[in-house]
Amino acid sequence: MLIRQRRNLAEQRMTIFVLVSMFLFTLFSLPLSANTDIETTAVTEPILRLQVTPERCIALHRGQTCYLDVEFKWTLDVVDDYCLINTTTNELLRCWKQQKQGQHIHEFQSSQSNRFSLITRAESIEVGATKIEVAWVYNSTKRAKSGWRLF
Repeated sequence: MLIRQRRNLAEQRMTIFVLVSMFLFTLFSLPLSANTDIETTAVTEPILRLQVTPERCIALHRGQTCYLDVEFKWTLDVVDDYCLINTTTNELLRCWKQQKQGQHIHEFQSSQSNRFSLITRAESIEVGATKIEVAWVYNSTKRAKSGWRLF
């Protein structure tokens, strides 16, 4: 008898769960506004693919300048004038006129990580960004003390 009551209770709970789920699905599937006379235009952000290879520059010791040739590749779905800048140093690397894709090889030299941005030339609006990390093998430039002594 007790097992049958528990089974009926579990079945009732499952039925309530299914009904509530169906109600919520139906509720959220309905359009928010019944007025279809209003014309709306969607503002879409440009789809960007900005890639830098390699993403990391490794120096031997902390604080040393890291040297690396990096390649930037970008693709957008909107044709416009774009510029690639180093936002850490405020250096303009290259600009493209009326393009939706581009490529640039840059001689990277820095002792710290740098952030790069692709911006629109006219409005200087950032459409994408990437970063080159600077890492090091050893934290200190001090030499390890040797256990050997001459005198």
